[in-house]
Amino acid sequence: MPPQLLVLAAIGVGLYAGFRFAARAADKLRSSPAQPAGGHADAATAEPRDLGRLEWDDGAQVYRPRQAH
Repeated sequence: MPPQLLVLAAIGVGLYAGFRFAARAADKLRSSPAQPAGGHADAATAEPRDLGRLEWDDGAQVYRPRQAH
């Protein structure tokens, strides 16, 4: 058997094994419940919170919720 065919066969076997591994990993991810890294199950699907009026914080260079006076 020519060496080129052996190399092609080895590449084919590697690609097949990689595809099977990826397919199993995808099935595993689909079947497990989604849990974000922070441990809050509802954090990934929660709607954005209404923080009320925002004011500019010059020190941090960001907008922050207005403090209740």
